[in-house]
Amino acid sequence: MPTSDIQTRLYLDVDGAINADEPPFSEVKSTRVQIEYGGGMMSRMPLTWAPEVVAELDALRDEFSLELVWLSTWNEMHASMTSLAPALGGLFGGRAIMDVDAVSVDRGRGWWKAQSIIADQELTSAPFIWVDDEAVMAHGGMVDDATVGTPSLKLTTVYEHGIERLHLAQMRSFLAEQAQRQAVLR
Repeated sequence: MPTSDIQTRLYLDVDGAINADEPPFSEVKSTRVQIEYGGGMMSRMPLTWAPEVVAELDALRDEFSLELVWLSTWNEMHASMTSLAPALGGLFGGRAIMDVDAVSVDRGRGWWKAQSIIADQELTSAPFIWVDDEAVMAHGGMVDDATVGTPSLKLTTVYEHGIERLHLAQMRSFLAEQAQRQAVLR
């Protein structure tokens, strides 16, 4: 794929990013999402989100051909794609990364996310946005060191609020800048 056709990635967490206690939007929805584990085992996870955030993320995906990469514990049993997206009414598709073997207790929470982004970028480097409530702050420097020269935007959300309008504006600005760079390369 020519450099000018590289798709920017959105590495997206769920809890504290999409799923938040009190999203600062006028319309907020809540439900419980059922996750089936097989053998009669299941759980019902609470979900509170702002439909405006989901709609804007989908609009950014459409407008900028943004690749959605779920980077969340919700990826267990592919729940981000099979249960979460239908409940949200958007953010369908994409791909999910969750390498439980990459979890390292001594490195702290979110270590596996940084390790997964680094591995994904080593496989195929592409500009990226990483949105998470904890892991960006804890392990963003490690990702920076491993992806030097790759344009990136790392956004730390507050668990209670999740993705806010400012984050959406920052994503739009970053994506517009990437689109402009790619247009120059064509």
